Amino acid sequence: MYRLQNTFMKKVGGLPQTWILVGVFILSRILVAMLGLRLNIWALSVYWQYLDLDTLQNHLLQGVWYDHTQPPVFNLLLGIILKISGHHSTLLFEILLKTVSLINGLLLFHIVRKLTSVEFLPLLVALAYIISPATLVFECELFYTTIISLLLLLSVFYLIRLSRSAKLGDALGVFLPMVLLCLTRSVYHIVWLVIVAVFLLYYCRKNAHFYQLILVSLVSILLVGSWYAKNKIIFGKWTTSTWMGMNLSRNVFHDNEITDSSRIEAYDPFSRISVYRKFIDPAYEKKFKGLNDRDLLQETKNDSLTNLKEVSYIPVADLYMKASLDHIKSHPLSYAQNIIQSSILYFTPATMYSLAIEQSGKIKYFDLPYSFKLTYFAHNKSQRRVWLTISAIPKLLFYLFVFFTFFRYSIQIRKMASWNLFICVTIGFVFVVSSLFEHYENMRFRFETEPLFLILAAQVVSIIYSRSKSLDTLPEVSVGHTAAGNHL
Repeated sequence: MYRLQNTFMKKVGGLPQTWILVGVFILSRILVAMLGLRLNIWALSVYWQYLDLDTLQNHLLQGVWYDHTQPPVFNLLLGIILKISGHHSTLLFEILLKTVSLINGLLLFHIVRKLTSVEFLPLLVALAYIISPATLVFECELFYTTIISLLLLLSVFYLIRLSRSAKLGDALGVFLPMVLLCLTRSVYHIVWLVIVAVFLLYYCRKNAHFYQLILVSLVSILLVGSWYAKNKIIFGKWTTSTWMGMNLSRNVFHDNEITDSSRIEAYDPFSRISVYRKFIDPAYEKKFKGLNDRDLLQETKNDSLTNLKEVSYIPVADLYMKASLDHIKSHPLSYAQNIIQSSILYFTPATMYSLAIEQSGKIKYFDLPYSFKLTYFAHNKSQRRVWLTISAIPKLLFYLFVFFTFFRYSIQIRKMASWNLFICVTIGFVFVVSSLFEHYENMRFRFETEPLFLILAAQVVSIIYSRSKSLDTLPEVSVGHTAAGNHL
Protein backbone atom coordinates (compact mmCIF):
# COMPACT_ATOMS: atom_id res chain seq x y z
CA MET A 1 0.00 0.00 0.00
CA TYR A 2 2.79 2.40 0.93
CA ARG A 3 4.62 1.62 -2.33
CA LEU A 4 1.47 2.31 -4.38
CA GLN A 5 0.92 5.60 -2.56
CA ASN A 6 4.56 6.61 -3.04
CA THR A 7 4.42 5.72 -6.75
CA PHE A 8 1.28 7.78 -7.20
CA MET A 9 2.86 10.79 -5.47
CA LYS A 10 5.93 10.58 -7.65
CA LYS A 11 3.76 10.58 -10.77
CA VAL A 12 2.08 13.81 -9.64
CA GLY A 13 4.93 16.06 -10.68
CA GLY A 14 5.47 19.79 -10.40
CA LEU A 15 3.39 20.73 -13.45
CA PRO A 16 0.09 19.15 -12.34
CA GLN A 17 0.49 20.64 -8.87
CA THR A 18 1.19 24.02 -10.44
CA TRP A 19 -2.09 23.80 -12.30
CA ILE A 20 -3.86 22.87 -9.07
CA LEU A 21 -2.37 26.00 -7.51
CA VAL A 22 -3.46 28.21 -10.42
CA GLY A 23 -6.93 26.65 -10.46
CA VAL A 24 -7.48 27.21 -6.73
CA PHE A 25 -6.23 30.78 -7.12
CA ILE A 26 -8.72 31.56 -9.91
CA LEU A 27 -11.64 29.87 -8.15
CA SER A 28 -10.95 31.60 -4.82
CA ARG A 29 -10.78 35.02 -6.50
CA ILE A 30 -14.10 34.45 -8.23
CA LEU A 31 -15.72 33.45 -4.93
CA VAL A 32 -14.41 36.42 -2.91
CA ALA A 33 -15.37 38.81 -5.73
CA MET A 34 -18.93 37.47 -5.43
CA LEU A 35 -18.73 38.32 -1.72
CA GLY A 36 -17.82 41.91 -2.59
CA LEU A 37 -14.07 41.82 -2.01
CA ARG A 38 -12.68 44.18 -4.66
CA LEU A 39 -9.90 46.73 -5.01
CA ASN A 40 -10.30 49.88 -2.92
CA ILE A 41 -9.14 52.50 -5.41
CA TRP A 42 -9.83 55.30 -2.92
CA ALA A 43 -6.42 54.59 -1.36
CA LEU A 44 -4.87 56.37 -4.36
CA SER A 45 -6.37 59.65 -3.17
CA VAL A 46 -6.30 59.36 0.61
CA TYR A 47 -3.18 57.44 1.65
CA TRP A 48 -0.52 59.62 3.27
CA GLN A 49 2.29 57.92 1.39
CA TYR A 50 1.06 58.92 -2.05
CA LEU A 51 1.69 62.11 -3.93
CA ASP A 52 -1.11 64.40 -5.06
CA LEU A 53 -2.98 62.92 -8.03
CA ASP A 54 -2.09 65.88 -10.25
CA THR A 55 1.57 65.34 -9.37
CA LEU A 56 1.37 61.62 -10.14
CA GLN A 57 -0.24 62.25 -13.50
CA ASN A 58 1.54 65.40 -14.70
CA HIS A 59 4.66 66.08 -12.62
CA LEU A 60 5.76 62.60 -11.60
CA LEU A 61 9.55 62.88 -11.68
CA GLN A 62 9.61 66.26 -9.95
CA GLY A 63 7.19 65.05 -7.27
CA VAL A 64 9.16 61.88 -6.58
CA TRP A 65 12.52 63.69 -6.50
CA TYR A 66 11.34 66.20 -3.89
CA ASP A 67 9.46 63.64 -1.76
CA HIS A 68 11.19 63.56 1.64
CA THR A 69 8.65 61.23 3.26
CA GLN A 70 8.78 58.04 1.18
CA PRO A 71 11.23 56.06 -0.97
CA PRO A 72 10.50 56.64 -4.68
CA VAL A 73 9.61 53.30 -6.27
CA PHE A 74 5.92 52.87 -5.40
CA ASN A 75 4.92 56.42 -6.27
CA LEU A 76 6.79 55.95 -9.56
CA LEU A 77 4.80 52.76 -10.19
CA LEU A 78 1.51 54.50 -9.40
CA GLY A 79 2.33 57.42 -11.68
CA ILE A 80 3.43 55.21 -14.58
CA ILE A 81 0.26 53.10 -14.42
CA LEU A 82 -1.92 56.21 -14.25
CA LYS A 83 -0.15 57.63 -17.30
CA ILE A 84 -0.41 54.52 -19.47
CA SER A 85 -3.87 53.29 -18.43
CA GLY A 86 -5.94 56.47 -18.26
CA HIS A 87 -9.54 55.66 -17.30
CA HIS A 88 -8.71 51.96 -17.02
CA SER A 89 -6.26 52.40 -14.12
CA THR A 90 -8.49 50.63 -11.58
CA LEU A 91 -8.60 47.49 -13.71
CA LEU A 92 -4.86 47.59 -14.32
CA PHE A 93 -4.09 48.03 -10.60
CA GLU A 94 -6.37 45.10 -9.78
CA ILE A 95 -4.76 42.85 -12.40
CA LEU A 96 -1.30 43.85 -11.17
CA LEU A 97 -1.96 43.07 -7.51
CA LYS A 98 -3.67 39.74 -8.23
CA THR A 99 -0.83 38.76 -10.54
CA VAL A 100 1.65 39.57 -7.77
CA SER A 101 -0.24 37.28 -5.36
CA LEU A 102 -0.21 34.45 -7.89
CA ILE A 103 3.51 34.91 -8.61
CA ASN A 104 4.19 34.87 -4.86
CA GLY A 105 2.35 31.57 -4.59
CA LEU A 106 4.24 30.07 -7.53
CA LEU A 107 7.58 31.26 -6.15
CA LEU A 108 6.75 29.76 -2.76
CA PHE A 109 5.86 26.46 -4.43
CA HIS A 110 9.06 26.43 -6.47
CA ILE A 111 11.32 27.36 -3.53
CA VAL A 112 9.82 24.88 -1.06
CA ARG A 113 9.97 22.17 -3.72
CA LYS A 114 13.71 22.74 -4.04
CA LEU A 115 14.34 22.81 -0.30
CA THR A 116 12.24 19.88 0.93
CA SER A 117 11.56 16.29 -0.03
CA VAL A 118 8.09 15.83 1.49
CA GLU A 119 5.47 15.14 -1.19
CA PHE A 120 2.76 17.78 -1.58
CA LEU A 121 4.33 20.01 1.09
CA PRO A 122 5.24 22.68 -1.52
CA LEU A 123 1.64 22.72 -2.78
CA LEU A 124 0.19 22.92 0.72
CA VAL A 125 2.48 25.79 1.70
CA ALA A 126 1.69 27.73 -1.48
CA LEU A 127 -2.05 27.14 -1.05
CA ALA A 128 -1.87 28.25 2.58
CA TYR A 129 -0.52 31.57 1.33
CA ILE A 130 -2.71 32.26 -1.70
CA ILE A 131 -6.04 31.48 0.02
CA SER A 132 -5.21 33.10 3.35
CA PRO A 133 -7.64 35.90 4.25
CA ALA A 134 -4.73 38.33 4.58
CA THR A 135 -3.59 37.66 1.00
CA LEU A 136 -7.16 38.01 -0.26
CA VAL A 137 -7.58 41.32 1.55
CA PHE A 138 -4.19 42.91 0.91
CA GLU A 139 -4.31 42.26 -2.82
CA CYS A 140 -7.46 44.40 -2.75
CA GLU A 141 -5.63 47.27 -1.05
CA LEU A 142 -3.75 49.62 -3.36
CA PHE A 143 -0.56 49.39 -1.35
CA TYR A 144 2.85 47.75 -1.60
CA THR A 145 2.28 44.93 0.93
CA THR A 146 2.27 41.94 -1.44
CA ILE A 147 4.91 43.58 -3.67
CA ILE A 148 7.30 43.63 -0.69
CA SER A 149 6.68 39.89 -0.29
CA LEU A 150 7.44 39.39 -3.99
CA LEU A 151 10.79 41.18 -3.73
CA LEU A 152 11.78 39.16 -0.66
CA LEU A 153 10.87 35.91 -2.40
CA LEU A 154 12.89 36.87 -5.47
CA SER A 155 15.99 37.43 -3.35
CA VAL A 156 15.57 33.98 -1.76
CA PHE A 157 14.96 32.39 -5.16
CA TYR A 158 18.19 33.83 -6.58
CA LEU A 159 20.15 33.07 -3.42
CA ILE A 160 19.39 29.40 -3.98
CA ARG A 161 20.44 29.68 -7.62
CA LEU A 162 23.56 31.63 -6.67
CA SER A 163 24.65 28.84 -4.33
CA ARG A 164 24.60 26.41 -7.24
CA SER A 165 25.75 28.47 -10.19
CA ALA A 166 27.74 31.41 -8.78
CA LYS A 167 26.80 33.45 -11.86
CA LEU A 168 26.86 37.22 -11.94
CA GLY A 169 23.26 37.28 -13.18
CA ASP A 170 22.13 35.40 -10.09
CA ALA A 171 24.02 37.85 -7.86
CA LEU A 172 22.12 40.67 -9.56
CA GLY A 173 18.93 38.70 -8.97
CA VAL A 174 19.71 38.64 -5.24
CA PHE A 175 20.64 42.29 -4.80
CA LEU A 176 18.32 44.08 -7.24
CA PRO A 177 15.16 43.09 -5.30
CA MET A 178 16.88 44.27 -2.10
CA VAL A 179 17.65 47.63 -3.71
CA LEU A 180 14.00 47.92 -4.76
CA LEU A 181 12.93 46.97 -1.22
CA CYS A 182 14.99 49.79 0.26
CA LEU A 183 13.61 52.21 -2.31
CA THR A 184 10.01 51.11 -1.75
CA ARG A 185 9.63 50.62 2.02
CA SER A 186 11.48 52.79 4.53
CA VAL A 187 11.57 49.99 7.13
CA TYR A 188 14.15 48.30 4.89
CA HIS A 189 16.85 50.73 5.89
CA ILE A 190 20.25 50.85 4.26
CA VAL A 191 21.56 49.33 7.51
CA TRP A 192 19.56 46.17 6.70
CA LEU A 193 21.06 46.07 3.22
CA VAL A 194 24.60 46.45 4.59
CA ILE A 195 24.06 43.71 7.20
CA VAL A 196 22.70 41.28 4.61
CA ALA A 197 25.51 42.12 2.15
CA VAL A 198 28.21 41.53 4.77
CA PHE A 199 26.78 38.14 5.75
CA LEU A 200 26.38 37.02 2.15
CA LEU A 201 29.89 38.10 1.21
CA TYR A 202 31.25 36.17 4.17
CA TYR A 203 29.38 33.06 3.01
CA CYS A 204 30.62 33.51 -0.55
CA ARG A 205 34.22 34.39 0.31
CA LYS A 206 35.52 31.22 -1.40
CA ASN A 207 33.27 31.66 -4.41
CA ALA A 208 34.94 31.89 -7.82
CA HIS A 209 32.96 35.06 -8.52
CA PHE A 210 33.60 36.61 -5.08
CA TYR A 211 34.98 39.89 -6.46
CA GLN A 212 32.01 40.24 -8.79
CA LEU A 213 29.74 39.78 -5.77
CA ILE A 214 31.62 42.52 -3.95
CA LEU A 215 31.09 44.80 -6.93
CA VAL A 216 27.35 44.02 -7.11
CA SER A 217 26.87 44.57 -3.38
CA LEU A 218 28.82 47.86 -3.39
CA VAL A 219 26.87 49.17 -6.37
CA SER A 220 23.62 48.19 -4.62
CA ILE A 221 24.60 50.02 -1.43
CA LEU A 222 25.67 53.06 -3.46
CA LEU A 223 22.36 53.11 -5.36
CA VAL A 224 20.35 53.05 -2.14
CA GLY A 225 22.76 55.42 -0.42
CA SER A 226 22.38 57.93 -3.26
CA TRP A 227 18.74 58.48 -2.30
CA TYR A 228 19.76 59.02 1.31
CA ALA A 229 22.42 61.46 0.10
CA LYS A 230 19.86 63.30 -2.04
CA ASN A 231 17.62 63.82 0.99
CA LYS A 232 20.60 64.92 3.06
CA ILE A 233 21.60 67.53 0.49
CA ILE A 234 18.10 68.90 -0.15
CA PHE A 235 16.39 68.43 3.22
CA GLY A 236 19.28 67.92 5.64
CA LYS A 237 18.15 64.40 6.59
CA TRP A 238 20.02 61.13 5.95
CA THR A 239 16.88 59.02 5.53
CA THR A 240 14.28 57.86 3.04
CA SER A 241 11.45 59.00 5.33
CA THR A 242 11.46 62.07 7.55
CA TRP A 243 8.41 60.77 9.44
CA MET A 244 10.46 58.68 11.87
CA GLY A 245 9.86 60.98 14.84
CA MET A 246 6.10 60.94 14.30
CA ASN A 247 6.09 57.16 13.86
CA LEU A 248 8.04 56.67 17.08
CA SER A 249 5.76 59.02 19.01
CA ARG A 250 2.70 56.95 18.19
CA ASN A 251 4.29 54.04 20.05
CA VAL A 252 5.93 56.04 22.85
CA PHE A 253 2.83 58.03 23.79
CA HIS A 254 0.30 55.29 23.24
CA ASP A 255 -1.96 55.19 26.33
CA ASN A 256 -0.08 58.25 27.69
CA GLU A 257 -2.44 61.19 27.43
CA ILE A 258 -0.70 64.58 27.37
CA THR A 259 -2.93 67.58 28.10
CA ASP A 260 -0.36 70.41 28.13
CA SER A 261 -1.07 72.23 24.84
CA SER A 262 2.39 73.84 24.91
CA ARG A 263 3.95 70.43 24.20
CA ILE A 264 3.82 68.96 20.72
CA GLU A 265 3.11 65.47 22.03
CA ALA A 266 -0.28 66.73 23.22
CA TYR A 267 -1.37 66.66 19.57
CA ASP A 268 -1.91 63.61 17.42
CA PRO A 269 1.02 62.96 15.10
CA PHE A 270 0.24 63.27 11.40
CA SER A 271 -2.28 66.07 12.03
CA ARG A 272 -2.59 68.91 9.52
CA ILE A 273 0.42 71.18 9.43
CA SER A 274 -1.67 74.15 10.65
CA VAL A 275 -1.98 72.35 14.01
CA TYR A 276 1.79 72.64 14.48
CA ARG A 277 2.42 76.18 13.20
CA LYS A 278 3.12 77.56 16.68
CA PHE A 279 5.95 75.03 17.15
CA ILE A 280 7.90 75.73 13.96
CA ASP A 281 9.83 78.65 12.49
CA PRO A 282 7.62 80.53 9.99
CA ALA A 283 10.71 81.15 7.85
CA TYR A 284 11.54 77.45 7.55
CA GLU A 285 9.61 77.01 4.31
CA LYS A 286 11.26 79.96 2.53
CA LYS A 287 14.39 78.07 1.51
CA PHE A 288 12.26 75.47 -0.29
CA LYS A 289 10.16 77.87 -2.35
CA GLY A 290 10.42 77.27 -6.06
CA LEU A 291 11.54 73.64 -5.77
CA ASN A 292 8.14 71.97 -5.82
CA ASP A 293 5.61 74.30 -4.24
CA ARG A 294 2.72 72.04 -5.24
CA ASP A 295 3.80 69.28 -2.84
CA LEU A 296 6.19 70.94 -0.39
CA LEU A 297 4.25 74.09 0.52
CA GLN A 298 0.55 73.13 0.36
CA GLU A 299 -1.39 72.03 3.45
CA THR A 300 -3.78 69.89 1.44
CA LYS A 301 -3.60 67.54 -1.53
CA ASN A 302 -6.37 66.42 -3.86
CA ASP A 303 -8.25 69.62 -2.89
CA SER A 304 -9.14 68.74 0.71
CA LEU A 305 -7.02 65.93 2.17
CA THR A 306 -4.02 66.38 4.47
CA ASN A 307 -0.76 66.73 2.56
CA LEU A 308 1.89 65.05 4.67
CA LYS A 309 4.54 65.81 2.06
CA GLU A 310 4.54 69.43 3.28
CA VAL A 311 8.14 70.35 4.09
CA SER A 312 7.38 71.71 7.56
CA TYR A 313 6.69 68.17 8.75
CA ILE A 314 10.46 67.74 8.87
CA PRO A 315 10.95 70.02 11.93
CA VAL A 316 7.66 68.71 13.34
CA ALA A 317 8.99 65.14 13.18
CA ASP A 318 12.22 66.32 14.83
CA LEU A 319 10.21 67.79 17.71
CA TYR A 320 8.27 64.55 18.08
CA MET A 321 11.54 62.61 18.08
CA LYS A 322 13.00 64.81 20.84
CA ALA A 323 9.80 64.56 22.90
CA SER A 324 9.76 60.77 22.42
CA LEU A 325 13.39 60.31 23.47
CA ASP A 326 12.87 62.54 26.52
CA HIS A 327 9.82 60.49 27.50
CA ILE A 328 11.70 57.21 27.03
CA LYS A 329 14.47 58.46 29.33
CA SER A 330 12.04 59.60 32.01
CA HIS A 331 9.52 56.74 31.63
CA PRO A 332 11.47 53.72 30.34
CA LEU A 333 9.03 51.19 31.80
CA SER A 334 6.12 52.86 30.04
CA TYR A 335 7.89 52.59 26.69
CA ALA A 336 8.93 49.00 27.44
CA GLN A 337 5.29 48.15 28.10
CA ASN A 338 4.30 49.64 24.75
CA ILE A 339 7.05 47.67 23.01
CA ILE A 340 5.65 44.48 24.54
CA GLN A 341 2.19 45.42 23.29
CA SER A 342 3.57 46.07 19.81
CA SER A 343 5.43 42.77 19.90
CA ILE A 344 2.20 40.96 20.69
CA LEU A 345 0.40 42.82 17.91
CA TYR A 346 3.06 41.54 15.51
CA PHE A 347 1.60 38.03 15.88
CA THR A 348 -2.07 38.96 15.59
CA PRO A 349 -3.98 38.17 12.39
CA ALA A 350 -2.86 40.46 9.58
CA THR A 351 -6.50 41.25 8.79
CA MET A 352 -6.58 43.16 12.10
CA TYR A 353 -4.73 46.00 10.34
CA SER A 354 -7.03 49.00 10.70
CA LEU A 355 -7.43 49.62 6.97
CA ALA A 356 -8.16 45.95 6.33
CA ILE A 357 -10.93 45.44 8.88
CA GLU A 358 -13.79 46.55 6.62
CA GLN A 359 -12.67 44.34 3.74
CA SER A 360 -11.99 41.33 5.97
CA GLY A 361 -15.53 41.61 7.33
CA LYS A 362 -16.78 40.52 3.90
CA ILE A 363 -15.13 37.12 4.43
CA LYS A 364 -15.70 37.02 8.19
CA TYR A 365 -16.72 33.36 8.42
CA PHE A 366 -13.59 32.31 6.57
CA ASP A 367 -11.29 34.76 8.32
CA LEU A 368 -12.41 33.80 11.84
CA PRO A 369 -11.35 30.11 11.79
CA TYR A 370 -8.48 30.45 9.32
CA SER A 371 -6.77 33.41 11.01
CA PHE A 372 -8.06 32.67 14.52
CA LYS A 373 -9.37 36.24 14.55
CA LEU A 374 -11.38 36.27 17.76
CA THR A 375 -11.98 40.02 17.79
CA TYR A 376 -15.18 39.34 15.87
CA PHE A 377 -16.62 38.40 19.29
CA ALA A 378 -15.65 41.71 20.93
CA HIS A 379 -18.32 44.29 21.72
CA ASN A 380 -16.19 47.00 23.32
CA LYS A 381 -12.58 48.19 23.57
CA SER A 382 -11.65 46.18 26.66
CA GLN A 383 -13.03 42.95 25.19
CA ARG A 384 -11.27 43.71 21.94
CA ARG A 385 -7.89 43.94 23.69
CA VAL A 386 -8.44 40.60 25.39
CA TRP A 387 -9.52 38.81 22.22
CA LEU A 388 -6.71 40.47 20.29
CA THR A 389 -4.11 39.12 22.72
CA ILE A 390 -5.61 35.63 22.63
CA SER A 391 -5.66 35.74 18.83
CA ALA A 392 -1.90 36.27 18.80
CA ILE A 393 -1.11 33.11 20.79
CA PRO A 394 -1.23 30.45 18.02
CA LYS A 395 0.98 32.43 15.65
CA LEU A 396 3.41 33.30 18.45
CA LEU A 397 3.72 29.66 19.53
CA PHE A 398 4.16 28.50 15.94
CA TYR A 399 6.93 31.02 15.31
CA LEU A 400 8.71 30.03 18.54
CA PHE A 401 8.46 26.34 17.66
CA VAL A 402 9.76 26.81 14.11
CA PHE A 403 12.69 29.03 15.08
CA PHE A 404 13.61 26.84 18.08
CA THR A 405 13.61 23.69 15.98
CA PHE A 406 15.44 25.31 13.10
CA PHE A 407 18.22 26.81 15.22
CA ARG A 408 18.65 23.61 17.23
CA TYR A 409 19.34 21.61 14.07
CA SER A 410 21.49 24.37 12.59
CA ILE A 411 23.66 24.25 15.71
CA GLN A 412 23.88 20.47 15.46
CA ILE A 413 25.24 20.53 11.91
CA ARG A 414 27.12 23.82 12.52
CA LYS A 415 25.92 25.28 9.29
CA MET A 416 23.18 27.46 7.86
CA ALA A 417 22.44 28.11 4.20
CA SER A 418 22.68 31.67 2.90
CA TRP A 419 18.97 31.86 2.09
CA ASN A 420 18.05 30.80 5.62
CA LEU A 421 20.40 33.39 7.07
CA PHE A 422 18.74 36.00 4.85
CA ILE A 423 15.31 34.89 6.10
CA CYS A 424 16.31 34.99 9.78
CA VAL A 425 18.06 38.36 9.55
CA THR A 426 15.15 39.92 7.65
CA ILE A 427 12.39 38.61 9.91
CA GLY A 428 14.39 39.58 13.01
CA PHE A 429 15.12 43.05 11.64
CA VAL A 430 11.49 43.73 10.71
CA PHE A 431 10.22 42.44 14.06
CA VAL A 432 12.59 44.66 16.08
CA VAL A 433 12.08 47.81 14.00
CA SER A 434 8.30 47.47 13.84
CA SER A 435 8.04 46.79 17.57
CA LEU A 436 10.17 49.81 18.46
CA PHE A 437 8.74 52.35 16.03
CA GLU A 438 5.21 51.32 15.12
CA HIS A 439 2.00 50.68 16.97
CA TYR A 440 -0.92 48.72 15.56
CA GLU A 441 0.61 48.12 12.16
CA ASN A 442 2.97 45.32 13.16
CA MET A 443 0.69 42.59 11.90
CA ARG A 444 1.01 44.00 8.37
CA PHE A 445 4.81 44.16 8.74
CA ARG A 446 4.78 40.49 9.71
CA PHE A 447 2.54 39.52 6.81
CA GLU A 448 5.00 41.05 4.33
CA THR A 449 7.62 38.57 5.57
CA GLU A 450 5.16 35.69 6.02
CA PRO A 451 6.28 33.89 2.83
CA LEU A 452 9.84 33.80 4.19
CA PHE A 453 8.60 32.27 7.42
CA LEU A 454 6.61 29.67 5.48
CA ILE A 455 9.81 28.64 3.68
CA LEU A 456 11.53 28.18 7.03
CA ALA A 457 8.53 26.33 8.48
CA ALA A 458 8.45 23.97 5.49
CA GLN A 459 12.09 23.04 6.09
CA VAL A 460 11.32 22.34 9.75
CA VAL A 461 8.46 20.05 8.71
CA SER A 462 10.89 18.29 6.39
CA ILE A 463 13.35 17.84 9.27
CA ILE A 464 10.69 16.37 11.54
CA TYR A 465 9.33 14.15 8.79
CA SER A 466 12.78 12.75 8.02
CA ARG A 467 13.48 12.11 11.71
CA SER A 468 10.17 10.29 12.01
CA LYS A 469 11.36 7.97 9.23
CA SER A 470 14.40 7.16 11.41
CA LEU A 471 16.88 8.80 9.08
CA ASP A 472 20.31 9.36 10.51
CA THR A 473 20.88 12.66 8.74
CA LEU A 474 18.92 15.82 8.14
CA PRO A 475 17.10 16.40 4.87
CA GLU A 476 19.67 17.39 2.31
CA VAL A 477 18.49 20.94 1.81
CA SER A 478 16.67 21.69 5.01
CA VAL A 479 19.31 23.92 6.60
CA GLY A 480 21.87 24.24 3.88
CA HIS A 481 23.70 20.93 4.39
CA THR A 482 23.76 20.27 0.66
CA ALA A 483 25.96 20.45 -2.34
CA ALA A 484 24.35 23.81 -2.90
CA GLY A 485 24.96 24.88 0.66
CA ASN A 486 28.60 23.83 0.45
CA HIS A 487 29.19 26.54 -2.14
CA LEU A 488 28.40 29.20 0.49
